[in-house]
Amino acid sequence: MAKVTVGGRSYEVEVRGNTIVVDGHDFPIAQNTVDGVLTVTAGGIGYRVQLPAEEARVSGMEVEVDHRPFAVAWEGNLGGGAFHGSGRRSVAQGATIVSVGAAVVKGGVAAQIAGRIVSVKVKVGDAVAGGDVLLLLEAMKMENEIKAPGAGTVSAVLVTEGQRVGEGETLVVIE
Repeated sequence: MAKVTVGGRSYEVEVRGNTIVVDGHDFPIAQNTVDGVLTVTAGGIGYRVQLPAEEARVSGMEVEVDHRPFAVAWEGNLGGGAFHGSGRRSVAQGATIVSVGAAVVKGGVAAQIAGRIVSVKVKVGDAVAGGDVLLLLEAMKMENEIKAPGAGTVSAVLVTEGQRVGEGETLVVIE
């Protein structure tokens, strides 16, 4: 079992063969590399993953998932052979810990639950006030309003209608 921190949020994670256990919940995982692009499928959702060079795969590393930066740190052993050594810990090519947390994006508004984007209510350049609805996210057959945490200007909209998102994934960036 390892404590994995992604974007300031910590999770208990263990890899058991073709399953990743995150905070007690099992997710089937698979990986595939085509034309140098690593695709990791976790819980039925595919992610394009770009890992640093083998020698740079250490706790605190930055990875990209679907072209979004994630900082990943860990303590302990994931199991399933994903970590090795006792001093410098490194992550194996197929580790999927990057699919379980929040994107590290300053001003980012993240999904609090996995789901599907029903509608996007803002566009780049829009001024928003705290509490303004940015988008609707369908999860567990309910529409959830994702609201601006504070006032600012929308500098990026990272999702589109119909897109599936994971918990903690950055949806909109407000400056």
